[in-house]
Amino acid sequence: MKRMFFIFLLATIVGCAGRDGGDGLTPVAANNDSILSTEGYEVLKLHKMKTGHLTTTIRVNGKPCVFLVDTGGGGTLIDISKKDKFGLQSLGKRDYAAGIGSVSSLFRTTAVLQLNGKEFKQEVLFLMDISYLNTEFKKTKGREVDGVLGTDFLERHHAVIDYPHSKMYLHP
Repeated sequence: MKRMFFIFLLATIVGCAGRDGGDGLTPVAANNDSILSTEGYEVLKLHKMKTGHLTTTIRVNGKPCVFLVDTGGGGTLIDISKKDKFGLQSLGKRDYAAGIGSVSSLFRTTAVLQLNGKEFKQEVLFLMDISYLNTEFKKTKGREVDGVLGTDFLERHHAVIDYPHSKMYLHP
């Protein structure tokens, strides 16, 4: 409850604080880094692609992994074609994921995710073919991604996304 109030308070500070004399509110330039660091959050730089998608890099089993940040995606996953790159092995259980207009098979795995030397627990990670994403990103000269950070990870680590400053804050 305390953390939820804090996040609400931070959203209010980051959002709008006073009238600009016109038709809207004036954004407050709060120092989110210092506010959230006192609560133990780690900061990640976000990269905005031409498509509007956001990416970030987090280490998976010690290797840098480019993730698409998907606030609407239910699960965190890594492209199955990159499983060797990150030292991942399928646990053999096949699951299914439904997206807009499609259903794909995926496999469970586990990995250690790290940021700034701190571990972020990810007990369930999926392996899935996401080559279709990279094919679309290449058409717009976008960044190739290795995986997708879903709401399971974002909620577990109390993610706060600062869109104007292209940053995301996570609590280990």
